[in-house]
Amino acid sequence: MNKINFKTGTIIPPELMNALQNPSFTNDEEEAGHLPLPPNYGKKVQAFVTENGAVDLSSASSGFAIVEHYGSPTSSQPVTITINGIGDGGAGTILLVTRGTDYPVTVSLPQTPNSRKEISIKGGSSVLLTEFPYGGALIWKYYELETNPVAMTDTGWKSFTPGGDSSSFVKFATLTVPKGYSAIVMVKGTGTSTYPVTSGTSGVVADYTFQAIDADDREETCEMSVVKCNASGYFLPDMTQEYDARADKFSGYLVIPPLSTPAQRSVDLKLKTNQGAMSITASFRALLYKANLDTTLLA
Repeated sequence: MNKINFKTGTIIPPELMNALQNPSFTNDEEEAGHLPLPPNYGKKVQAFVTENGAVDLSSASSGFAIVEHYGSPTSSQPVTITINGIGDGGAGTILLVTRGTDYPVTVSLPQTPNSRKEISIKGGSSVLLTEFPYGGALIWKYYELETNPVAMTDTGWKSFTPGGDSSSFVKFATLTVPKGYSAIVMVKGTGTSTYPVTSGTSGVVADYTFQAIDADDREETCEMSVVKCNASGYFLPDMTQEYDARADKFSGYLVIPPLSTPAQRSVDLKLKTNQGAMSITASFRALLYKANLDTTLLA
């Protein structure tokens, strides 16, 4: 029933009380029990579901829409999702969420009245789409939300005392690199030498070399930078000759790229110096990435 303008002595009918007990957003403004919609209700996020691989967003009244596509729970065959109904005042930003197995997806988007733009996303991924009009066409940008984005796994620092040998690499740790991963392996440590023990000339450790090698002899090596200290712990950056390695501080890193055929690898980490009779304590930290690393970023 319609609202009543109350005056002194106005009788309240039962229908009015019943309407007030059952308010609704669908009631007209003149009806009893009318609930006004929240401010900016037309800007709400709206959700749509594809039908037969397509969705029409012409009814979207806000600037943001979510589109859900339900694929097969068993198939891995590629599919095409067609999005229509993009226009002025509609959805300018779309979150496309794919559900089901990890099937590759091609998204078909309107570009001009006679042309469309297609983008491809990986199996299992979702995608954030944005458009803006320019020169009579829609320009589309997208950001793919991968199920396995570039992820970092930090193994933390682990200490080992491998001993020393000037003639060969000495293994001090084993690193497991998961399938499809790259790794940055950083090593730091100290070295002490009492060589030579009888000569009046002190020995010098000029370099510490770091090697990572797997069971198939795939190898990465680097020569590590050294900061020399004396027995009291003072840095001696200019000391290059006639000096025992009392507490050499060394550090370095190398990059282990992923295999062309993804497979888990067991990688031995080794050290070598140019002096014998060495006592070495080394720690390593491995950052594992689900991606191929650009080593120039680390230079």
